[in-house]
Amino acid sequence: HRLLLKLDPIEEVTSSGIVIPTEVLNKERKAVEIGTVVDIGETAFKDYGSPDCIKIGDRVIIARYSGKEVLDGDDVFVVVNDEDILVKFGDKND
Repeated sequence: HRLLLKLDPIEEVTSSGIVIPTEVLNKERKAVEIGTVVDIGETAFKDYGSPDCIKIGDRVIIARYSGKEVLDGDDVFVVVNDEDILVKFGDKND
């Protein structure tokens, strides 16, 4: 019942040029709520009767502080339960 998401990056420097400290960045990274679906577990959404409601490449909003963060180099991913997906961004034809 899990999905792998690539989280949106956190700004490290404000628009006015202020560098944000690493401690603050780490805290903010855990609060990121938007990401892109990279992979979907075989049983995700089956309990809800709609296993095809989310596809790889979809942009989603997740529950704040949900999931387990996974780092791969500079890329930040998070593994979340299907129930932690709150909203899917789609085009107007979805």
